[in-house]
Amino acid sequence: MSENNLPTKILVIDDDPSVPQALCEPLGRYNIKVEKASDLDTAFYLFNQNRFEIVLVEMEFEPLQGLALVQKWRAHEIVDKRTTGFIMMSGNKATGNQNDGLVKELGYLEIISKPLNCMHLLSFLSRAVSTRKRQIAVAQMRGKIEGYYTQTGNFAKAVEEIKKRLPELGTEGLKMLCDMYEKENKLEDALALIVPLSARDPGNIGLLNIRGRLLIKLGKFEEAKVHMEKADLAAPKNIERINEMAQMYISLNDGDRAVSKFKELITLNPESPDEKFNMFSKLFEGGLDKHAIDFGKETAKPMEIVRFYNNKGVMMSKQNDRASALNEYDRALKFFPQFKENYRILYNIALSNIASKTRDGYVTAQNNLQECLRLSPDFEKALKTFDKVNKALAKNSKKAS
Repeated sequence: MSENNLPTKILVIDDDPSVPQALCEPLGRYNIKVEKASDLDTAFYLFNQNRFEIVLVEMEFEPLQGLALVQKWRAHEIVDKRTTGFIMMSGNKATGNQNDGLVKELGYLEIISKPLNCMHLLSFLSRAVSTRKRQIAVAQMRGKIEGYYTQTGNFAKAVEEIKKRLPELGTEGLKMLCDMYEKENKLEDALALIVPLSARDPGNIGLLNIRGRLLIKLGKFEEAKVHMEKADLAAPKNIERINEMAQMYISLNDGDRAVSKFKELITLNPESPDEKFNMFSKLFEGGLDKHAIDFGKETAKPMEIVRFYNNKGVMMSKQNDRASALNEYDRALKFFPQFKENYRILYNIALSNIASKTRDGYVTAQNNLQECLRLSPDFEKALKTFDKVNKALAKNSKKAS
């Protein structure tokens, strides 16, 4: 094993700080610097602020399991970080077996059992570096072929180049191929390519995924459901698939299953507490208002809802998007209609209606301000605005007469 095939710096993520600490001295003899993270915030900070060739992650890391971290970082906005090499540390073989399907589906992963032995770990680090190089090569190949297609529009040649490499690329090459068909708006052709392969290998999670996603894009949701559910059963906790399935269930008007998937996503996004509001929006947009409201009451506090929608509405108003602002304010009132702090929402609804500078807008604002003051009689801004609205309406009535 050549030291040239070893990383110079690694990140070790484990909620037991003694695990990475024990590696510092022995790996230091090989000029490998060990950065340590024993909590989620530190893990995100170090990964985002540094360049690591290899990251070791505890499989059962809390509050976000290691495989979820891998998925998030493989979707990182910085291209170089997407090809980071990952080694999963498993301290519980019985628990680890539950992750076998997802490990296989994600690919490019090394699994090492704890306790860690330095000499044993070195061989894993070397393999992970080699695996990372392969990931980089595949990403560069994809970029080159897609760049060629963008510049020339030569779809046939781009497809030919991918097909030549299918034996070495496997399912990853098929994803690349289907993406190319999608760029050319040939989804049915892509499906025709995948269906016989999937039929010959019905347990292949990657093929199930590709087939399900193509069917979703074609609007064939009932068919997609069969394949997506099968893939989800074989490899649970795939974040991208859970998102797609939630939207699929919304399209099928199956609010219960959509909410069930959204609840999974909440557990997989502890670092993004506001993500649930995007889920509420998707349910509202799909016409599943009751599911959105019940889900909101279950997962968010009343003040949290007021604060989020109020801030969002104010931001939209500043962008002169009054219709969208009013839509957000109206949604907020649906969750806890009698909540005292709703006076903030009602006041901003009034301001949006006043901004229309129409008589109907002033009348609606007057009603909103009355309700606002019922909830908060001493709200000075509302009292002053209410007085101005009343005077404006009185003046308008005189002109009309």
